[in-house]
Amino acid sequence: MKKRIVGLLLIGFMTLATACGGSSPSTESAVGASNSFASKNSMGFEESAVADYETSDTTSDSAATYDYAEDASAPESGEPSEVDLSEYDTSRKLIYNSYISLESKKFDEDVRAIKELVASNGGYFESTSTYGNVEYGNRSASFLARIPADKYDAFMGSVGDVGSLTSKNESVDDITSSYVDVQARIKSLNTKLERLQELEANAENVTELLEIEDRINEVQYQIESYTAQMKTYDDQVDYSTVNIDISEVATYSEVKADSAWNRFSEAFRNSFVGFVSFLQGFVIGLIYLLPYLLIIGIIVLIVFCIVRRNKKKKNKKNKEISEEKEKADGETNK
Repeated sequence: MKKRIVGLLLIGFMTLATACGGSSPSTESAVGASNSFASKNSMGFEESAVADYETSDTTSDSAATYDYAEDASAPESGEPSEVDLSEYDTSRKLIYNSYISLESKKFDEDVRAIKELVASNGGYFESTSTYGNVEYGNRSASFLARIPADKYDAFMGSVGDVGSLTSKNESVDDITSSYVDVQARIKSLNTKLERLQELEANAENVTELLEIEDRINEVQYQIESYTAQMKTYDDQVDYSTVNIDISEVATYSEVKADSAWNRFSEAFRNSFVGFVSFLQGFVIGLIYLLPYLLIIGIIVLIVFCIVRRNKKKKNKKNKEISEEKEKADGETNK
């Protein structure tokens, strides 16, 4: 390709020289060299549709679009090619992500309220998880909810009324430029695919056909990849992501000034709550162990009765032996 361009430049230069001072032998030799090179393509085959495609690809009006698909960055020299944005969806594309942490005194009711709130806003759950035990009152749940973008504000305003809101974080990601970039790449690749398909229909030998088919497969793979990326963008824009954590508590956390008195009172309250929780756990543990304690008690009672009976028998026997010995001693003294 470089040799062909150099040849064309030589032809143009010699033509200007001829117009100014007449033709020369060097001009004729340059023309002949250019025509000789044009008879073969880069792989050594005769001039064919592949060469026509390469030439048209560098001179057509859509060359800038093709370069944009191959390399989205601006050229090293000169101004970047203009892209007609009227053919693309340039509306603002925003991805909303948020995290909400809640405390609940009525865990079952509040969890049910969250599920109803998501459903009423047209959303759905990607995942749900529940932890803890109702007996200990330490249950917690995590939800990954997807909410339609047009219902996001209404949902965020309502979910904070469930239980007690302890924290809320929100972030917005503007992907408008990336979205337009993907659209431009897909359009450019589709144009390239159409050209390659035309070349495939006009291929003159098997080697050219295989070469073009490889390029078609590569372009089709790129189109599928960018199309999947655009679908992912659409899903993230259409449905906002909300992470919700809810924890069961006996009392709601209070936001207080960071003073010594508040620290003392908070420490005392936490200590008392911990002591009560310990007693509750201890009693609940005893209830769980009650069957085993009953069995152990029965075994201990049986062992005690056996030992006591054996002891009585032994004492009675010792008493009888002692009486017999005293009687024998009395008879001996007589």
